[in-house]
Amino acid sequence: MNRWFKVGLASAVVVPVAVVGISSYLVYSLTRAKRVRIEDNPSNLGLDYEDISFPTAGDGLMLRGWYIKAKKSDRCIIMTHGGEYHRADPTIGMLEIAKGLVGHGYNVLTFDLRGHGESDDGRMSAGYYERRDLQGAIAYAKERGTLPRRIGLLGFSVGAAASLLAAAEDEELAAVVSDSCWADPMDLIDRQMVNRRRMPRFLIPVLLSIAKAAYGVNFDEAKPLPTVGKIAPRPVFFIHGEFDDTVPVESALSLYHSVGNPGNRLWVVPEARHVSSYRAQPEEYITKVAAFFDQAFK
Repeated sequence: MNRWFKVGLASAVVVPVAVVGISSYLVYSLTRAKRVRIEDNPSNLGLDYEDISFPTAGDGLMLRGWYIKAKKSDRCIIMTHGGEYHRADPTIGMLEIAKGLVGHGYNVLTFDLRGHGESDDGRMSAGYYERRDLQGAIAYAKERGTLPRRIGLLGFSVGAAASLLAAAEDEELAAVVSDSCWADPMDLIDRQMVNRRRMPRFLIPVLLSIAKAAYGVNFDEAKPLPTVGKIAPRPVFFIHGEFDDTVPVESALSLYHSVGNPGNRLWVVPEARHVSSYRAQPEEYITKVAAFFDQAFK
């Protein structure tokens, strides 16, 4: 009995410690930003631009970006990249999209999220902190004299989540294009932890608690689905790849159908994968996005 008591006591101590240790590592891995070197710039596409920097909203981290100029335009589109890359993400075609928008008469502000590119260090947070980065970019655009109703947002993946969250908190912005956004970060975490890393689902609440305690990330406040209704009556254009295996297309359908805003649009791009809709149909992408913003800015 004494032997089994000691085994039970040891298990009661070791198992919780192991769970917390494994969970802490997973949270660190899940929130760790990958910094990739920027090897391109707008001048390579014949674009006129400025190097810019500005602080995030709330915590003052410095972000770096570009302000790409159109001729005699008072309109600005703020582009926000996804995770793993930066403001010139070649997998998305960020600079090519910027060039297309400039060609339609829009200034473009694109920047590196915290922990990415040339911006200050920071954790990834499924939109929770990235929203502050985008709010810093919005404030910068306003400081340059752009009226809020002449500002639109175009975001990809986590940048799309940040765009929806930021637009819900700023009633003056004109419109949002959301490319490859999830409806709920819990779905993404579940897919990453349970389906891909084969971790037991009971660890997820532990992960969320550790993320909040260690990094201040509250995933409950980073859910795009409940925020979409707060953006109305301003329009949102949801774009999603039909074959997206990172964020299933059902997320876009949920976001689009969550509110009956007649100005909202949905485009499911045939055979496109995660944040690859522009690459799949570049000309149609620019045409549709520019037309959407043109209508919203009237």
